[in-house]
Amino acid sequence: MKSTGVIRRIDELGRIVLPKEIRRNLGIREGENLEIFVEDDRVILKKYSKIKDYKETINSICELVSLVYHFKLIVTDRDRVVYSNIYKDIVGSDLDNKLINFIHNRENILKNQIQTYNFNGEEKTGYFFIQPIISSTDCLGLIILYDESPINEENINLLKFLSNLIVSKVDIS
Repeated sequence: MKSTGVIRRIDELGRIVLPKEIRRNLGIREGENLEIFVEDDRVILKKYSKIKDYKETINSICELVSLVYHFKLIVTDRDRVVYSNIYKDIVGSDLDNKLINFIHNRENILKNQIQTYNFNGEEKTGYFFIQPIISSTDCLGLIILYDESPINEENINLLKFLSNLIVSKVDIS
């Protein structure tokens, strides 16, 4: 464990403030959840991703959909790619800032036009339909339908269905 040299006092409600510099370095944004671990005499905080907890279920759902419909799918949590049936090397990679903005703004891209996004340091250019995975209170990540040629716009409803299916399987409370 690396010491930061930062010392904080716990207030009367049991709260501490994580310094802005540490939050920025770790990519912790306002409103995000942290998981709390206790080990010996240490309290460990870790960014929490509900999507990662259900990675196997999400992989199974996406594999089934891609087998039936032959889609090229990418699924993300709020920070990283958690599933890809086309580029296995991008799983675990950080998200492009444009994609992070879609998550923060709960935006979707449902236009059939050429776009470029950076995955794992490599630009991917093609047609992207992007649908946020939204629970009742939070945007958990994105589902991205990708192809090098125009995508049938009728697949937008399937993308929305897949987003809702993932939310229902993740069992958000």
